[in-house]
Amino acid sequence: LQSLDGEQKEAAEMDGAGFVSRFIYLTLPHMSRAITVVILIQTIFLLSIYAEILVTTNGGPGYASTNLPFLVYQKALLEFKIGQASAGGVIAVILANIVAFFAMRAVGKNLDK
Repeated sequence: LQSLDGEQKEAAEMDGAGFVSRFIYLTLPHMSRAITVVILIQTIFLLSIYAEILVTTNGGPGYASTNLPFLVYQKALLEFKIGQASAGGVIAVILANIVAFFAMRAVGKNLDK
């Protein structure tokens, strides 16, 4: 946010842009690369959380704190449903690749500017 040019903000204010307009048309586009990287890192982090769930809640109550990696663990090693666990693993990889594809595409588009 500190690298956002003050002259642009001042020009938008002089043109009559309100706070919401300045945020949508100036601040958000300026932060798009950072937002994209944060989304990518958080997705990777979400797909890597396993031990915390196992130690603290063991996926419960019910399935309230279960995420996809923990569900794969439950299906494979506790219920011995290898097919369902394999499908869950494939879905996790596909989801991670989809997020990474769009994130890299957005970062690449911003680098071209």
